[in-house]
Amino acid sequence: MSNPVVHFQIGGRNAAALRGFYQEVFGWVVDEPMPIGAIRTGTGTGVDGGLHQVDDNQKPYLAVYVAVDDLLGTVATAERLGAEIIVPPTDVNGVGSFAMFQDPEGNCIGLWDTGSGS
Repeated sequence: MSNPVVHFQIGGRNAAALRGFYQEVFGWVVDEPMPIGAIRTGTGTGVDGGLHQVDDNQKPYLAVYVAVDDLLGTVATAERLGAEIIVPPTDVNGVGSFAMFQDPEGNCIGLWDTGSGS
């Protein structure tokens, strides 16, 4: 599984640093040039998105849910790379598990795992 999303646009004050963050956490490819880079998730069923450099008058923005097949491992990697876990891995009535974190810029990212990785 390569971590598909439905749709997203991520804005941050340091888009270059976020580029490396998301490449390492999820393996996404973020094309140059900045300040706007196309994000290719590498999936046949997911939707690609964009990484946007916001100016000093804007706040970082957006929350998305990303499918993962190793929830605990992804949470650990994100935390190691500077994320703040805001909802720890949590079971949802036996149909899957989720967690949420804020990336180093404060964007809220949800993780969804329907497998046994949680």
